[in-house]
Amino acid sequence: MNTTPPSTAKGPNFFRQIFLSFREETGQSLRVWAIVALLNFAAQIIFHRELAQGEFSSLNTLLGVVGLMIVPVLALHLAFIFYLAQNDSPERQEQINAFRAAAPLVTQTVALIWGGISILVLFVLLPLLNLPRFSLSLFTFMTVLISLGTLVSGSICQNKKSLRAWGWFLVIAALMRVLLGAGIAWKEPWAESGLAAFVLAGFITLTPVLRQPEAELATMKEWKILWNRDFLLYLSATFSVVLALFLFSSADRIVAQSWFGRSYNNNLGLVDWPALDGYQTAGLLGRALLWGTQPLLLIFFMQRSRLNRTTRASLKYFWIYLGVLLAGAVLLALLGRPLSWLFCGGDSPLTYKLIPMFAIAMTLLGIVQGVGMFALASRRYPECFILGGCSIGYVLLLYIEGKQPVMMLTEMFGGALFSLLLVLFVGVVRWGRRQP
Repeated sequence: MNTTPPSTAKGPNFFRQIFLSFREETGQSLRVWAIVALLNFAAQIIFHRELAQGEFSSLNTLLGVVGLMIVPVLALHLAFIFYLAQNDSPERQEQINAFRAAAPLVTQTVALIWGGISILVLFVLLPLLNLPRFSLSLFTFMTVLISLGTLVSGSICQNKKSLRAWGWFLVIAALMRVLLGAGIAWKEPWAESGLAAFVLAGFITLTPVLRQPEAELATMKEWKILWNRDFLLYLSATFSVVLALFLFSSADRIVAQSWFGRSYNNNLGLVDWPALDGYQTAGLLGRALLWGTQPLLLIFFMQRSRLNRTTRASLKYFWIYLGVLLAGAVLLALLGRPLSWLFCGGDSPLTYKLIPMFAIAMTLLGIVQGVGMFALASRRYPECFILGGCSIGYVLLLYIEGKQPVMMLTEMFGGALFSLLLVLFVGVVRWGRRQP
């Protein structure tokens, strides 16, 4: 009788368990998430190879600005999802149904209000980045509005429990970004082409919003439903953690534009930023460690959120997340040269030099990301707010001291280490006070 060796069976079962856990916790397929991630990665490779020197850096800087602008609405959207998942019990079914009905209306209303505010914020922020052309600002405004609409669409699909269809909307939009990027950037090798690809492909993700017969906004009834102390506290903590995770992972690519992204020959609006090109390319590969491990962290978050106390079993995916993060960092450092060639189409000494440094910095930032998600899942609100405050100090540190690529990475590591130690210190002190 033939039997399957334990070592052979364990691998497929282990990965199958991750796929099933992700679907169970999020309602989405991990395969769809992987396809979207690979298509976005392919789009970045195309943009790097097709755009003129320095334009890829400008594009990634502005995409970082877009991410920063959607943080408030993203935090609200995630707060609804996580709060409903944590409190979905038969005893509170009536209240949960009211929250679930109010979620898309409130998200749509807040997105509309914030869309107007964000344009005013961008008028103040963008001039500080030394962008080569004003047209980039106009395309950034449009990308922000499309991204906010995408979050509203996600909220609508979440409420209608049509997450499978939403996943395919994301896949088709990601594929369109690749095709549009290859076509537009080949003819017009400017950062505006990349942003135009994001805007045009974004209309696909607006389908759930556009299919509504009329725009629905929240009334006083929906706002009163949300006027709940427990939810408002959770929303504040979620915003603090989401803001912290974004700033720790992406603030450097925005700050870098203002420090060593200055053009040397800009008479015709052309960009010559070799240092920023190398930095942004290495940074994108480094950030892939954080983005690629998010499914594991999300599974851990959802499982831990349902418990009143932390157990050994609840930390299973947290340790898996850390293991994959460390393994990914090692692989990134070892494969730095071929990855650099893949993006740049040739040898790029600065990119290759910075990749191992990014691997080290992003590993520590990944640990900070894990601690932040653990604090939110276990409702350790003081740690959540401290992490948010540390992220603002982290940005100030980068802006004051990060004047060169290597110095920027050094400050990233130091700022992340200080923030991590401070959050852990507060957590240990609070735990000690509760002991007899």
